[in-house]
Amino acid sequence: MNSGFVDILPFGDQGYQGDSKPLVYAFGSRKKNVEDLVNWVKIKKREIITNLNTHGAILFRGFPVESDIDFDAFVNAFEMNNLDYRDTLSNAVRINRTPRVFTANESPPDVSIFLHHELAQTTVYPSHLFFYCEQPPDGGGETPICRSDLLLEKLEDEIPLFVKKCSELGVCYTNIMPSKKDQDSGQGRSWQDTLSVSDMISAETILKDLNYNWKWLDDDSLKVITCPLPAIRLLPNGSKVFFNQLIAAFEGWNDKRNKSEESISFGDGSEISKEDMKKVCKLSDEISFDLSWEKNDIVIINNMMVMHGRKPFIGRRSILASLAIDDQEGPKFNN
Repeated sequence: MNSGFVDILPFGDQGYQGDSKPLVYAFGSRKKNVEDLVNWVKIKKREIITNLNTHGAILFRGFPVESDIDFDAFVNAFEMNNLDYRDTLSNAVRINRTPRVFTANESPPDVSIFLHHELAQTTVYPSHLFFYCEQPPDGGGETPICRSDLLLEKLEDEIPLFVKKCSELGVCYTNIMPSKKDQDSGQGRSWQDTLSVSDMISAETILKDLNYNWKWLDDDSLKVITCPLPAIRLLPNGSKVFFNQLIAAFEGWNDKRNKSEESISFGDGSEISKEDMKKVCKLSDEISFDLSWEKNDIVIINNMMVMHGRKPFIGRRSILASLAIDDQEGPKFNN
C-alpha cells in the first residue's frame, strides 16, 4: 500500500516471535525533508491512528528525522496533548531534551526493563507513546512489545480465577523512593522529583490527595502504597486489556530499597500468587515481539493496547521518548 512518499508494509517474518508485530511505514524517497514529513503527518494523522488502533504499534523506518528537534516536530504534528514527563508520577530517571522529548529510562545497560503499560501504576497515564532511536546499541537493547488484549484472552483460558480477582479487586503497587536520585536503579527517581515537591509536608499533601498510603523511612526515603487501581480495562472499541504494571513490578522492581515480591498486591491487600504471576510472564513472553532498533527509527505505541520493555544491551544506546494524550480519546485517569 502506497501513501504518497511512504509505503505501508507488514513487518515480515524476519525474527518474528509472536502475535504482537508492528505495522511498518517505510520511507520511499530520500529527497524529502522533515518539513515535508510533518506536512504529510498532519494530512495522514487520523489514518495513522486508525491503523495504530488495529495493530497496536507502528514502526517508521528510514524517515528524514535526524535529531531530537526533528523528533519533537514529528510528534507535535499529531496535535495530541503533551504529557510532560516531569509532571508524571513515574519513578524512572529520565532527562528532558525539550518539554516534549526526554531520554528513555536511564537505568544501567545490564538492567532489564520488563513489560508494562506506561504509567499504569499511577493515576494519570498517556494514551500514546512515541520513541525515537538516536543511537542504536552495539548489541541487544531490543524493545519487546506485547498486545495486552491477546494476553488477556490467554489468561482467561489458563488462569480465569486470577483474571476474575484482577477485575473485581484491582491492584496496589508499593514502591520505596529515595531521597536522592539513584542512577543505578530503574526505580531511582527521588520522591522530590516524582512528586514535584521539595519538602515532606508538601509530599504528604500530594499523597493524601491521591488517596495513597505512605511511610517515611529512617534514611528519608519514602515508602508509598497506591490506592487500588484497575488491572483490566475496557477500551472504547469494546475490547478488554490487561492494563497494569504487574509484570514489570513482579520481575523487575528490585534494588537496594525495593523487593519485587513485596511490590504488588490485589486491591484489598491480599497476596497475588507467585505461580499465577509466573504464568502471566510466560504467556506474555510467548506472544511478544522484540523490536531491534535502527538509527532514526520512530515507533508509536498505543499505550492502552500494547506493553513494552527494554532488553539489556552493550555499547551506547540512546532512545528518546514522548508521552501524549489524544483528545479524541479523552483524558487518561486511572480510577
